[in-house]
Amino acid sequence: MKNVLLPIDGSVRSLRTIDMVKQICDPRQVTVTMVMVLPDQMHIDGQFERERIRRKAEQEMATFAALLEGWTVDTVLLRGNPGPEIVQFAREKGYDTLIMTRSSRGPLQKLGSVATYIVRNAQFLNLIIMREAEPE
Repeated sequence: MKNVLLPIDGSVRSLRTIDMVKQICDPRQVTVTMVMVLPDQMHIDGQFERERIRRKAEQEMATFAALLEGWTVDTVLLRGNPGPEIVQFAREKGYDTLIMTRSSRGPLQKLGSVATYIVRNAQFLNLIIMREAEPE
């Protein structure tokens, strides 16, 4: 069985990866793990705010996972810097593939910082990075 990692940040853009999974993966042959990286700002926010953010993120992830009804889906919350946390998690857990979107950044269409980090540091993964469609 193939293990697919799906980084989600809650943006509409990142949720489009769910549709990509439905289009290119067979639910009988793929296990999907949705991962969200939360900021680790305890020194700024305090424990109460940190827990509130975690609970909200857990609810969002459950809602997102429900969009893949009939699939084997796990959800994971991490804390820290998104790029390094995603790459470390993927390496430690042995993921095969990572599917994510990237924003269209300026006239040169550069990758965002998280996508750039992943491309540079996760050569062990099959990467599918979707470009955000231009507004019509």
